[in-house]
Amino acid sequence: MDKIKGRLNIWKGSFLSLARRICLIKPVFTTLPLFYLSFYKAPESVYKRITNIQRRFLCGWGKENTTILWVSWENLCKPKAEGGLGFKKVRRFNIALLTKWKWRLESVKNGKWKDILLSKYETDLG
Repeated sequence: MDKIKGRLNIWKGSFLSLARRICLIKPVFTTLPLFYLSFYKAPESVYKRITNIQRRFLCGWGKENTTILWVSWENLCKPKAEGGLGFKKVRRFNIALLTKWKWRLESVKNGKWKDILLSKYETDLG
């Protein structure tokens, strides 16, 4: 959470247009938590905090008078073809990344990474 806030603090939302804030939200919230979300199931509080930071940055991070979002966050997370902005829902993103690893674990026959995971977590994975 601190890395995300720190990265967004570098760019002052009050000096950026709405379009630039939208462009910054996608890479910051996709790449920074990618490592952690791909290996660990995040608690509900982390999902809420990341979404809250996204919303605050979109509304003008650092401005004295922030703007109001007139569109629900659910609609902003829809794909662009459906009228949204294409933001990722953090919970779904986390579950998709974890599911990918489970699928790879079951579909790949051999691999050093699989041997390490099975030796360390065999009782938890079965």
